[in-house]
Amino acid sequence: MPTTIITGRDLVVTIATVNYDAQATSATLANSPTVETYQTLDGKAYKHIDDQWTFDISMLADWGATGSLCEALWTACETAPNTTLAVSMTAVTGAVFAFNVMPVFPSVGGAAPDAQTDTWAMLCSTTPVLTIT
Repeated sequence: MPTTIITGRDLVVTIATVNYDAQATSATLANSPTVETYQTLDGKAYKHIDDQWTFDISMLADWGATGSLCEALWTACETAPNTTLAVSMTAVTGAVFAFNVMPVFPSVGGAAPDAQTDTWAMLCSTTPVLTIT
């Protein structure tokens, strides 16, 4: 198999049907599994209990811009805090990861002279589904 290199610039990040990769500086989908270890008379035994997925996204703040993700998340938290948002991450290779996240309130502020940025860790309410096209 030849070497395949996929960079962050090869990702399209879609949240609630809107692409935000032009504003995003990083996006990571990660799992934190819960695995119990038991000491038996035979040795160690393992039991996979659960998976907790999170979607971390860092972006340039876009308050006031048309289609603002900051404003969309704020509105989602105010009006429907227990309603998930559909997310997909699509790689240039055709791999698509689809999942739902719980919205979080974005933070507001920044440091001079830097661009305003924001980072969110959103809890996934579903196990991501991988589709290869």
